[in-house]
Amino acid sequence: MGRVILLVILGLAAGFYFPDSRAVLMEKGEPVLRPMLLWNAEREMEEIIAGIQVMENVERKIPEKREWVKWIDDHYTSDAARDPWGSVYGYEVKPDSFAILSNGPDRVINTDDDIRDVRIRNWRAKGQGKP
Repeated sequence: MGRVILLVILGLAAGFYFPDSRAVLMEKGEPVLRPMLLWNAEREMEEIIAGIQVMENVERKIPEKREWVKWIDDHYTSDAARDPWGSVYGYEVKPDSFAILSNGPDRVINTDDDIRDVRIRNWRAKGQGKP
């Protein structure tokens, strides 16, 4: 029984390695995989946020919106720069906060399945004024 389970896991891992089979597996297995994919997106967004916060603490700035795609590609592997559904993580900047966004499984912006993580900018929260 243990060998069968191991073979199934290895088969799935091999299937996810190849883009063509990954698309088929994602389509067929999405209902079962959805909680894991949501958790993975949230975890990756946390890592990106941590990177932005380190940048802010050291350099007293965060990535500019117009440079977002270049910044995320420079700081993360191509897989980590994209959500589990293949879209590049989005980015919004406000004077006192920033947000990392995933368009979710449907890959369409501003729908119910979007994931958004908003954080207060450190230098604003500490009352240090504009850098």
